[in-house]
Amino acid sequence: MAECNQALAGIGESSAAAAELSPAYRMRVVFESKVVAPYRDTYRGELGQAQVELLELLYMHGPLRQHELAGELRTTKQHVSKMTARLEQMGLVARSLDDADGRSRVISLSDAGRAYVGRHIAEGSRWARELFSHLSEEERKELDQAMLTVVRLLEKA
Repeated sequence: MAECNQALAGIGESSAAAAELSPAYRMRVVFESKVVAPYRDTYRGELGQAQVELLELLYMHGPLRQHELAGELRTTKQHVSKMTARLEQMGLVARSLDDADGRSRVISLSDAGRAYVGRHIAEGSRWARELFSHLSEEERKELDQAMLTVVRLLEKA
């Protein structure tokens, strides 16, 4: 990621190289470093990225079946099983049998897990506010609206 940031930092807005990069790629790199990183960094040293993503999926969507988590995380059910076992030992998730299919497991956040993710979201939000503090109030509102528009459009995909 640092290499991507350095590569983009060396590319001026008006340069031909910047114009050749796909807008989606440029957005991914900038969004990752400026928006996602402050949230992800709050977990540094505590959990791996896939575990954080699993917890945040449960925070946003509520209980999910193990195979649904595997699909969302683009990993195997076996890997999700290992992650959820560790997160369960930490008291952050609970695993139960699926009422509709006794062979399936449903994973949900525990109260401690919900509080844990909530604290990290709040801390990441403070970092993001600091990062954007150089913008005027109007620019921050414009940026918030632009991000909400991108989210709305991408959720349709």
